[in-house]
Amino acid sequence: MNPKWFGDSYDIVKRFFASSLRELGYDVFIDPMFTGRWEGDEDQLYRFLGMRPVEEYQGSRSALFLDPDTGIGRAASPRHTTIEKVAELLTTHEIVFSFDQSFSRGSVSLPQMMAKLESLNESDAVGFYFDSHARFLFVAQQAERIESLRAHLGSLGLPNSRFVSLQGSFIDWHSS
Repeated sequence: MNPKWFGDSYDIVKRFFASSLRELGYDVFIDPMFTGRWEGDEDQLYRFLGMRPVEEYQGSRSALFLDPDTGIGRAASPRHTTIEKVAELLTTHEIVFSFDQSFSRGSVSLPQMMAKLESLNESDAVGFYFDSHARFLFVAQQAERIESLRAHLGSLGLPNSRFVSLQGSFIDWHSS
């Protein structure tokens, strides 16, 4: 997270997802993956997003948000996390979600999202993308957790057309 983008419309979406997860009983933490010069504004970021720094995690029922500048790449960097890191964090947190704008401009993003979801399945994790101008990947080890989150987001009015998963319809997960 770079301070020059703090307060943009993506941050409003991040706050919405944090609030939605809290409604489901999760303590929501963030690894902001800071870049740039913050000059003491970190607490304002945590307050606005409604998330606590990951360093404060003490074993509660939790969701962890990763906020790289760009998203999920093939290699970790100050601006990217990886699918492997997301899957690894599931050993500590029940849900991990990440900002992901790492898609090539002008290309069709669906195959790239599906490839990342397939990689997660190989790590015994399941997930879905929220697909809009801001893309977010949500992951858990248990399908029920992801299904419950997706259903909750749908109950708040988000259309099913915004969710991308390998399983297709979330309603049919257990029957397929």
